[in-house]
Amino acid sequence: MKSSVRKISCILIFLFAGVLMLRAQTTENAQIKSQQAQRQTEADWQQARMLFDAEQQEDLGLIAPLKKSKPWFILPRVGVRGFWTSNALLTNAGEKGDSVFVDFQGVNAGYALTPEWSAVVDYEFSLTRYSENPALDIDTHACSFDTVYRLPWNISLDAGLIGLWLYAPHQETEVYRENNPYFNVSQWNGFFDNHLIWSYGLQYDRHYAHPISYDRNEYTAMTGVSWSWLANLVTQISLRQSYQFYDQRTPPLLVNGRQEWVSTAALQTVWQPLDWLQISAFGVTSYDNSVNDTRDYKVANVGGEIRAFWKF
Repeated sequence: MKSSVRKISCILIFLFAGVLMLRAQTTENAQIKSQQAQRQTEADWQQARMLFDAEQQEDLGLIAPLKKSKPWFILPRVGVRGFWTSNALLTNAGEKGDSVFVDFQGVNAGYALTPEWSAVVDYEFSLTRYSENPALDIDTHACSFDTVYRLPWNISLDAGLIGLWLYAPHQETEVYRENNPYFNVSQWNGFFDNHLIWSYGLQYDRHYAHPISYDRNEYTAMTGVSWSWLANLVTQISLRQSYQFYDQRTPPLLVNGRQEWVSTAALQTVWQPLDWLQISAFGVTSYDNSVNDTRDYKVANVGGEIRAFWKF
């Protein structure tokens, strides 16, 4: 029984680590889009940096396995996240840090169609607020549908659709919408009675952006190693490499021919002291290396999160 719990724990935490990296990217996206909303009346609007990377996936992030063997679940959640970012404006030079507060609430529901095949829907609303740069404040609506099929040898096939809507509250302006279908294949291997889990995978995303921006294809390789100290305490290291190809636009804009290589690394520890409470500390760093070096930037986010949830 303990071995099974540890195995489920490590798999869920590996998925949760990916969520943190995607959240870090989403935070960077909000920073960029808030800047654009602030200067949308300027003559150089079309020359503004359009660096939005609208990936957001939500996973349960739970250490404890499901208490009941029923084929469905409903999981409402609320939480707060606070972190310090080294480069609030995501600039190529003259980086300035800031402290950020995020309040979120959402609900996750899933159904097991067969022992190998499951489907999950999710919705989350979040408020992101900056201490020194209130113009970057953003409200986010994110919804997703995800279906997973588990093959032998711990292989999973994952496909889904993510919808994202960003709103700048101070400007009372919608700044971005995106539709993101994706496909993922991954595998995990356990060692030392599954205290150590090594996972790796490949993912393809197609991003359809609106209203003023760009569509793109994204190819990602990811890997992670997690160590289960206890059944309710896990540490995870994750790496993610994404290569992005942006579509051409007419008339020509700054984004034409744009390609970016984004490297992301994350370290986190997750502790679940109660069945309904989870506390985590994390550090995430990203480096964006573009074919146009004026767009290159580095950012590091360090902070923690408290999440409460209840499983029905």
